[in-house]
Amino acid sequence: MSITDLNLLLGRLNADYFLGGQVTLDVERARHEVQRQIAAPLGLPLERAAAGVIEIFESTLRNEAVSRILGKGYAPVDFTLLCYGGGGPLHVAGYTEGIPYQDVLVPEWAAGFSAFGCACADFEYRYDRQVDVPILPTATAGEVTGVGALITQAWQALEARSVAEFAKSGFAADVVTFSHLVRMQYFGQLIDIEVVSPSARLDTADDVQRLTEAFEHTYQTTYAHAASSSELGYLVAQAIVKGSVPVEKPVLPTLAPQTGSPPVKFTRPVWWSDAFVTTDIYEMGDVRAGHTIHGPAVLEAESTTFPIPPGRTARLDEHAIFHLTITEA
Repeated sequence: MSITDLNLLLGRLNADYFLGGQVTLDVERARHEVQRQIAAPLGLPLERAAAGVIEIFESTLRNEAVSRILGKGYAPVDFTLLCYGGGGPLHVAGYTEGIPYQDVLVPEWAAGFSAFGCACADFEYRYDRQVDVPILPTATAGEVTGVGALITQAWQALEARSVAEFAKSGFAADVVTFSHLVRMQYFGQLIDIEVVSPSARLDTADDVQRLTEAFEHTYQTTYAHAASSSELGYLVAQAIVKGSVPVEKPVLPTLAPQTGSPPVKFTRPVWWSDAFVTTDIYEMGDVRAGHTIHGPAVLEAESTTFPIPPGRTARLDEHAIFHLTITEA
């Protein structure tokens, strides 16, 4: 039994349109397994058992996303949630329910968004070297400067490796841009974090001081100010260099807005909250920029399915990105 089986029983997936019909889903087998594995042992009706598992699944996703924001001292209202992947739109309404995100975005090409991201990424090589050099509270200015020299030497060696690798692909050294980082921790701690250095060289004690300040800022952002332990000193565990060359970027489409509404393909019963409701089913490709779909509705495509529950609305913008919002009263 899988999450796909549960969505199938709840009417959120079309058994005859999975991957555009390349795969036909077995509804009766799904019903049998959900009944055997969940509904019968719990003494629940089949659909309520399936819906309960989906609710737990989406609640877990919701809590994971929110905890990452709250754990760093921020609020969801300051963030936009971007949903992608073939399965992401299927549950985005569930794992954003009740969370006041600034916006919830679902690209029409959600299933290919990871590939889109790879196409946007610069050509990059990343190298690291273990250095394990301490910066202790008792260190003199000369000793701190010596630590900076060791890290700088490691960076320069890594730069040379990056340049050599880019040369194999026909890129000259003068087109390569470098970022300099370290993995760093409080002295005596077990876990280090990655820090971007403010300087490409650490020639003076002041340069090293700015690196420790960057570490403090990153640490406090990742954890909390109360967790800081600068009195312990620091350990720079690794020197890291990223060399990058820009590549041609894909361009988001800019579509002319349309009026009206897309045609309804058909209707089918879909489980929303606690009962089946006759729901309009749309072909996602028929939705045009400017169209707004009010839930309950389901948008189907060959690569994904996007359910819009009652009380939610999805509007497609000029860049072929849906904005999932609460329906205005």
